[in-house]
Amino acid sequence: MKKILVLFCGIAALFISCEKEKNDNTPAPDNLNGIFVINEGAFQSGNADISFFSSDSSYTNTKLFESVNGVPLGDVAQSMTIFDNHAYIAVNGSGKVEVVSMNDFKRTGIISNIGGPRYFLGNGNSGYISDWASNQLKVVDLTSLTITDSIACGAGPEEMVLVNNKIFVCNSGGYGDDSTITVINASTNDVIATINCKVNPSALRVDKNNKIWVLCRGSLGSDGNPTPDDAGGALQQIDPSTYAIAKTLSMNYDQHPIRLTINAAKDKLYYLNGSGGYSGSVFTMNITDGSLPLSALINTEFYGIGIHPESGDIYTGLLNFSANTWMMHYNQNGVVIDSSAVGIGPNGFVFN
Repeated sequence: MKKILVLFCGIAALFISCEKEKNDNTPAPDNLNGIFVINEGAFQSGNADISFFSSDSSYTNTKLFESVNGVPLGDVAQSMTIFDNHAYIAVNGSGKVEVVSMNDFKRTGIISNIGGPRYFLGNGNSGYISDWASNQLKVVDLTSLTITDSIACGAGPEEMVLVNNKIFVCNSGGYGDDSTITVINASTNDVIATINCKVNPSALRVDKNNKIWVLCRGSLGSDGNPTPDDAGGALQQIDPSTYAIAKTLSMNYDQHPIRLTINAAKDKLYYLNGSGGYSGSVFTMNITDGSLPLSALINTEFYGIGIHPESGDIYTGLLNFSANTWMMHYNQNGVVIDSSAVGIGPNGFVFN
């Protein structure tokens, strides 16, 4: 990983200077408007955290949670979701969801007793947390931050979306394989349908036509290496009213995409695609396209990606689990603008 990082910074230096790491230990500003980077950290090292870059460039902190709260975030930060002026940070290895105020990023509570939290979805006074350890969604009372119910899903429930008062949960397979999406009535918390899809759906996004796009990682089999008998990745479009799969765009056996995201207009999809299923180059396509893109927009291996909701700029995180690494910033055409130091294993971005 060090060789990759050094090589990339050398290439990037043709356009920019790789920024020196900055960390402002002054108190966080009252209004946390800017870019949050989810630094996953190294497994079992307890060095996960959130980096923050204010919109006006007046404040930067590569360890925002620890700086504000005086304690480490924990082991493996999987995701961060903003809902009702709070951020919910799923810390997978520590079996908890940290809840912080978006006013100052101070902890307001902890949701515990979750074996393997992955993602959070808010709906009114309730929250839903996907849990790999139990293959369930945990239903949370957001006032008391206590678990009030559990909903059985498939293997490795991952990302969720709420459409037409229904929760769609992709069952990513966890440590194995699954090919289903669980549909839940958000009023009763009853499972009302199961949608069969391609192998290992891991991410969901809703487009401007209220259709759901599903990114399926495919499977590398028991050996973890791509071979012709493995299931390649796919993008599928689902009608949330009928549960019918309207479009399937299949990939080769050695293509295993991750990190599906969408622009603010909800008419262009972005994802990372590589052979190993844990990193990849940046690909993009319009929701009206009838085929997958043949070449990458940015042909460099990344671990995380985010699209700025106002500028449409592309933010990516380099893959490195042994040391702090870099966030790369590109325009919509894939031209590098600048870079910033972040934490270990930047897997995603949240914009506020």
